[in-house]
Amino acid sequence: MSYCSMRLLRYFLKGLQSQSYIASKMNRFGFVCLLLWLFKVTKAQDTGPSNYCDSLGICYSSFTNSQDITYGIAIPELDSAPFDTILQIVAPAQNQWAAMAWGGQMTYNPLTVAWPNGDSVVVSSRMATGLNLPQPYAGAEYTYLRGTGVNDTHWTLTVRCRGCSSWVYGDTRTSLDPLNSTQFAWAQSETPVLDPASNASAFQAHDNFGHWSHDLNAARSNQFDAWVSDNILPTSTPSSTPLPTSAPTQSITTSTVSTTTSATGGNSTSLPTACPGVSEPATPFRIAEGWRATKVAGDLTAARGIVLDSQGRLLIVENGRGISQHTLSTDGCVESSRLLIPQTDLNHGIYLSPDSFTLYASSMTTAWSWEYDPASGNVSDTRSVLVTGMYPGGHVTRTLIVPPHRPDLLLVSHGSNGNLDYGALDPAIARAVVKAFDLTTVPEGGYSYSSDGYLAGYGLRNEVALTFDGNNMLWGVENGADSLTRTINATSTDIHIDNPADELNYLGDVTQPNNDWYGYPTCHTVWSPDVITDRSFAVGDQFVLAPNATFDDETCVERSVPPHLSFQAHSAPLDAKFDSDYSNLYITLHGSWNRQPATGYRLVIVPYRQRESDGGYEPVAAANSSEGYQDIFWHDDVTQCSAVRCARPVGLVFVGDRLYMTSDAAMEGELFLLERL
Repeated sequence: MSYCSMRLLRYFLKGLQSQSYIASKMNRFGFVCLLLWLFKVTKAQDTGPSNYCDSLGICYSSFTNSQDITYGIAIPELDSAPFDTILQIVAPAQNQWAAMAWGGQMTYNPLTVAWPNGDSVVVSSRMATGLNLPQPYAGAEYTYLRGTGVNDTHWTLTVRCRGCSSWVYGDTRTSLDPLNSTQFAWAQSETPVLDPASNASAFQAHDNFGHWSHDLNAARSNQFDAWVSDNILPTSTPSSTPLPTSAPTQSITTSTVSTTTSATGGNSTSLPTACPGVSEPATPFRIAEGWRATKVAGDLTAARGIVLDSQGRLLIVENGRGISQHTLSTDGCVESSRLLIPQTDLNHGIYLSPDSFTLYASSMTTAWSWEYDPASGNVSDTRSVLVTGMYPGGHVTRTLIVPPHRPDLLLVSHGSNGNLDYGALDPAIARAVVKAFDLTTVPEGGYSYSSDGYLAGYGLRNEVALTFDGNNMLWGVENGADSLTRTINATSTDIHIDNPADELNYLGDVTQPNNDWYGYPTCHTVWSPDVITDRSFAVGDQFVLAPNATFDDETCVERSVPPHLSFQAHSAPLDAKFDSDYSNLYITLHGSWNRQPATGYRLVIVPYRQRESDGGYEPVAAANSSEGYQDIFWHDDVTQCSAVRCARPVGLVFVGDRLYMTSDAAMEGELFLLERL
């Protein structure tokens, strides 16, 4: 078959893999047949690496992706890692950055990121511990080689990497096998990085990404050492050396602006308009009438989850750094800060026991506890493993929460392994679920997430935000799926801009198992009914991607628990906290990463009420309302927001009536304090 014919076949096969087609195949043929079908399609797409030698005589085993970016790899003739590698990236000029993941996924493995800078090319060593901007990574060292440069049509990076074939993260060492095939991943974007001259620059999320299987045995050569020594650039220095611990920041003069929303005011406050030594907010924001917001800390590394100890200190997970501790002054500003737990694989989850004597935190795969002394603010030197064996990929945040009335239980949420995780239909797989574990009987080595504990709900795509109401009933806020189409009579319609909705779900009493299914990955929630034209829907209704005789929209009504309220699609809710009288639920909307125009990037409140009939709590707005929440903190033109522009709200914690909110924006991790006037 000719090269062009192979490319046409490849594109055709990629087109077959739309979500609607997968859904219809699943409903029609069953899960086993689907797996076999996917395996055949994947194998047909995999044309395998090719070989080439560049003008310097360095010979590579290479792969060219759908964006015509070529990744060439050469390694020494060794039988085991660690070993140095030569990587060459050749990218068409429109690509403003290109990246390679040496472990085949975005998180927890070395990332080589490169971009053009005038007539030169910059390499940046990164590692990601969550689905946000990868942080500088000192474990891989890069040396520029000849062949690096820019011409009218392409830019080329050629580097020697020391640390890309074997790495340690947490307690696990991963090594590449030079004698066999391994999976790598690529990503690219046509949006320029923020500061091309800096290898610590922030950059936006990828436009495209993918994976390939690479035969490293074909990349081995006994000439490797000579290729390196003969081609080191005279001015070459290892790129990992100058990388700072956080992305660069910039000052912008505007901080707060009053508007006329329906949020009502309160008492006066001594909250300052600025805190000593703290820069202006990285991006201007607006605040609801009757509120004031002040930036109280900056220069945080991807600030995520936040808790308050009994002595008034804040503990913040800085993704890729650890847990920092912050002492507050009486006016609410941060008085002093220190790194309490230096552990780079902690990425989001954090909680303190009701008595403040036990600190809980999580990585992608493991939940731990430390003894915590609220008097001194110190933690024990040792940690205990509570839960392990969580899936090492996909949605990697593992939210932790302890019921106020049951400090012997730990709730752990676990997202899906990707956009549409059909394996999660089986709750025993333990993805897209929330589970409860008994802290009084933790076995040696910790619980197995998949086989131990009990369900607090499943079919929850990525229930990152968890909180308890005044009756100690659990609520969760779910991130909906991406890139959906609706297929009717073999015709697919793109509905992804405003569907599916993000969801507010009632999970209920966690002291007993909840085996209810909340719909994912088959049933999705309508946000914009007008886009789905084959039948009449209302906001909050559930639908399938490709209705058929076996499973259709009505099946969702019969089997799935619908949400109590819906949010604009792709808003990405990440935390939720009730106020002191449970009359409002505050929710951070982190912001979309692949929706055009962008949405989210705000803090909202959902008004709540207590039913007279049974005393239960519920949103004031009906389930079919699209106006059930109000903005408190937002940006003037959200359509211009991105990973490198606008605050990205994440964690929330109340200190009295004051509300602290973290932001993990790529420009600067920040901490804001909000208060009613």
